[in-house]
Amino acid sequence: MIIEKTFITLLRWGLRFHSIFHVLEFISAIIENAYVTAGIAFFAGTIEVLASFLLPHEHVHFKGLIPTVHKEFDDDHDEKQSSS
Repeated sequence: MIIEKTFITLLRWGLRFHSIFHVLEFISAIIENAYVTAGIAFFAGTIEVLASFLLPHEHVHFKGLIPTVHKEFDDDHDEKQSSS
């Protein structure tokens, strides 16, 4: 479906900009003198950036107890579409 494909594309772009959101969150927290929040945002942003460069194909999300890898989505999704 075109709606599903568009939604997946938007989600992927959202994940790509996720690190930028952490940077904005860090700057906002510093401006508000919320140093604990700034520290957490900095840590989360650092992990996000490092993972995107060092583990590009190993970014795993958990759905319950079943881990899935991003790269497998396209293959599984295409198989489901062709069998429908």
